[in-house]
Amino acid sequence: MNRNTAVPIIVKGNDMTLSHSPQPILSTDDLGIIYPGGIEALRATSINFQRGEFTVLLGLSGAGKSSLLRSLNHLVKPTSGKVISAEFGRLDNQGTLRRHRRKTAMVFQHHQLILRHTALQNVLMGRLGYHSFWRSLLPPPKTDLELALHCLDRVGLADKALVRVDQLSGGQQQRVGIARALAQQPSIILADEPVASLDPSTSEKILSQLKQICAEDGITSIVSLHQLEYAKRFADRIIGLAQAQVVFDAAPQELDDKQLKLIYQQSANPKRKDKHTADTQSNSSYQYLPTKTATQLEIAK
Repeated sequence: MNRNTAVPIIVKGNDMTLSHSPQPILSTDDLGIIYPGGIEALRATSINFQRGEFTVLLGLSGAGKSSLLRSLNHLVKPTSGKVISAEFGRLDNQGTLRRHRRKTAMVFQHHQLILRHTALQNVLMGRLGYHSFWRSLLPPPKTDLELALHCLDRVGLADKALVRVDQLSGGQQQRVGIARALAQQPSIILADEPVASLDPSTSEKILSQLKQICAEDGITSIVSLHQLEYAKRFADRIIGLAQAQVVFDAAPQELDDKQLKLIYQQSANPKRKDKHTADTQSNSSYQYLPTKTATQLEIAK
């Protein structure tokens, strides 16, 4: 079982078959993040993420979930430590990072869709990483169109392919976001609070659909959530964060009241909050999180 060395991780039992796998698809080694102003978003953290596993990062807003998640494809650049891909190696140069991002899709809380475009056009954005800048200016290949339509069909939106995204509901827009992620044909999907802005019924449908598709395709999923009930229901593994560090790493059934108190703890010294941890400055620290997708960042370069 992998754990943050900064604090002890409280786990009971040994039902952790997945986390003992010898070949993680992605790992962090003493990964740390400090935002401008000395805000510590993540203390030195070492974690292995296993192939095909549906991992939930659980914690309060500002606990470090989004910072950790987005550092896995360098949408947030680590201050220290490293991220290592089993397929591409250490993410320490633009070529490696570009190849890693091509196979690592993102699903965002606020969807990050182009509202004036159709659902199909948005899903086709997931193919941009496979084409040169000049080729991306031309109409998409037939194979890309067929793949995008197939991805929309998998999330139940084939009949909405030519509908503008601003005419879709919030739940439908998030499903377009998932279809866009699938169009990348990813090995890994990173989902940052994908249901935070949705109602409970829609949230359950979105998470059920995401987990089912990832299980069918063997995609590794890393999802940040703050809703305990969803984490328990959908996760193969829960990594709990509090005050910028990992405090729990185990299967959902190992999570008891003692561990929950660690995950949902409040700072014992509020006067030091603004100097030593991003956990207590969630609103201000979010300004440092990029809103563009990895694909958009690559195009901008």
